[in-house]
Amino acid sequence: MNKLILTLFTLFIAALGYGQNITAVNQLSIKDHTVTLNGLDVEINSDGFLKQIHTFHSQDHTDEGRPLFYEPIHFHYYTTPKTQIKLNPLNFNLTSSVKDSITWDAVSSSEDLKQEIYGEILANGLVKYKIRVTALKDVRLASINFHIPFEKSTAKYLAGLNQRAGLRPDTVKWNNNNNDKTAPVVWIGDEKQGLYLSLFNKKDFENANTKNGWINEGKGKLQINVKGSSMLFDFNTENIDLKEGEELSFDCNLILSQAENSKKVFNPSKKFKGYRKLEKSTK
Repeated sequence: MNKLILTLFTLFIAALGYGQNITAVNQLSIKDHTVTLNGLDVEINSDGFLKQIHTFHSQDHTDEGRPLFYEPIHFHYYTTPKTQIKLNPLNFNLTSSVKDSITWDAVSSSEDLKQEIYGEILANGLVKYKIRVTALKDVRLASINFHIPFEKSTAKYLAGLNQRAGLRPDTVKWNNNNNDKTAPVVWIGDEKQGLYLSLFNKKDFENANTKNGWINEGKGKLQINVKGSSMLFDFNTENIDLKEGEELSFDCNLILSQAENSKKVFNPSKKFKGYRKLEKSTK
């Protein structure tokens, strides 16, 4: 019995090794719009989205940080396939800052739409986003596109989206329809850094005026492939009509891969499963 317990405990610890290592050094600090977390510098843009993640491999960050993104995370709001609504950042507020959690909110707006972002980053690398897009008048959108442009050199491996974990395929597609039961959850990165993303495509809302933007009556879809100088994660709502006062929700979770000095053989599948467990265990 003791041998069995020891074996199970060893397997449990090994599985956790592919999640985030929560130790005393995993404490958050923020200066201006940059959060420092262990081996990461996480820049937050004035609109509330992540601007850049630099991964360092020296404890004091004296080495040259390696960027994860080609461009900041962002939305595009199209009224026609070639015409966009431009949102202007109005304010950014740091709402709380303690050693294991930092929260912020930001508002951007135009004559047609208001974008509100509520973000929280935890010491284990989990970033929680609550995003609301409100119509300030009746508006017809050809599509809303959510973009995460990765540096091509860091987007080497992929796990999730019903893909075999390993080297990233040239093109990965997902559709939010009744025939596809695959969860919109994915990890993209390499041996040194990466990003886990989980879209909340099944959430219901008490407010009747709030719709889930990831769903959009089953029309939501995403594609991951090389585009120009970046490797682009592109989510597309397709066409959507909003009446004045109606809002869309784009809630999601991210997990930032922290720098590791592990001698273990790199395994994207175990890394992805570890992050899924971390997300579910963090309230």
